[in-house]
Amino acid sequence: MRTAKLFEEYRGGILECVHSGMIAVVDEKGSVTSLGDVDFMCYYRSCSKPIQSLPVILRKLDEKYGLTEEETAMFSASHFGDAYHIRLLESIMEKTGLSETQLIMRPIYPDREKERISLLRRGLPPRKLYHCCSGKHLGMMLLSRELGEDVEDYWRPESKTQEEILQILSQMSDVPAGEIRMGLDGCGVPVYAVPFQKIAVSFLRLQCPELIEDERLKEAVERNVGMIHKYPNAIAGENVICSILSKNPDILAKSGAAGVYAIGIKSRRIGIVAKVLDGTHDVYGQMARHILLRLGYDTAAVKEIERHYPDTIFNSNGQPAGERRAVFSFSER
Repeated sequence: MRTAKLFEEYRGGILECVHSGMIAVVDEKGSVTSLGDVDFMCYYRSCSKPIQSLPVILRKLDEKYGLTEEETAMFSASHFGDAYHIRLLESIMEKTGLSETQLIMRPIYPDREKERISLLRRGLPPRKLYHCCSGKHLGMMLLSRELGEDVEDYWRPESKTQEEILQILSQMSDVPAGEIRMGLDGCGVPVYAVPFQKIAVSFLRLQCPELIEDERLKEAVERNVGMIHKYPNAIAGENVICSILSKNPDILAKSGAAGVYAIGIKSRRIGIVAKVLDGTHDVYGQMARHILLRLGYDTAAVKEIERHYPDTIFNSNGQPAGERRAVFSFSER
C-alpha cells in the first residue's frame, strides 16, 4: 500500500509525529489528482451516512410521518449529543412510534464534553440517543418497518434493510454490489468498503446529482442534501468541521472514523476523499482546510475552519505547545 506524508507535528521545534495517508480527487471524467494508493479497499465509516439515509428519502418516509426537514437531516448525522440534537431525535420517535429501547447500541454519554459534564453533575444516566449514530439507526428502523421486517433486526447484515442500503451505495459509488466488502461498524450496523477513490465518486454525485441516471434516486439525493445544507448543525454540531463546511451549499463534508474524510464541491464538480492511515481524528480540520486551499478553494467556510481548527497545537492549559504542518502538494493530471 502506497502512502504519502500528509502532516508533521512539532513540539519545541522537534519533530514528534508524522501522519501519512492517501487523498483522491475525482471529477465526472475520472481522477483529477491523488496521493498514495487510491484503489485500496477502504471503509466509508460514517462518511456513508448521507447515502445510508437515502432509502428513507426515496420511500418518502419523512413525509409519511410528518417529519420536519431538520429532523430528517438527523438520519445523516454524526451528532455531538447537544440538547438540540436530542430534542430532534425525541421528536422523531414521538412522531414515528419508535422506541429508544429498540436501538442496538449501549447507552453512553454525549461526545460534546460540556454536555457530558452537565449530565454527570446532575446525576443523569447515559442514554442510547446520546450515541452519535442514533439518528442513522432511527432511519434504518423506519426502513425496516416499512419493508415488513422486525424493527429490532434492522442492523442484521442479511436483512432487507441493509440489502437496500447496499444497493443504493452501489449506485452512488459505481461499484457493483457484489464487489463491496462488508464489516461491522463501531455502532453495531454493517459498514461498507469500496476502492478508496470511489468514496470520492459518491460525494461528487451527492453534490452533483444530475450525474445520477436513476431519476428517483437523483430526486432523493437533491432532497436529502438540500436538508443537510439548510440545517448543517444537525449532522454534527455548532463549530464542528462538517457543519462549518456544509453551511455553504456548494460543499458537502462528512467525517468518518479511523481517519476518513470526504467532501463534494458542486461548483468545481469534484469529489474528495482523504484518509490518515494511523486513524487519528486530530488532523481532520487541518486536513480538510489544507486540501481545499491546495485546490485553490478559499472560501469563508475555509477561513472559519482555521479559527476552530488552527495549525497550532495547544496543551490542556490552553498554552501553545507546538504546530501541525501540512507537507503534501498536488499536481493536476
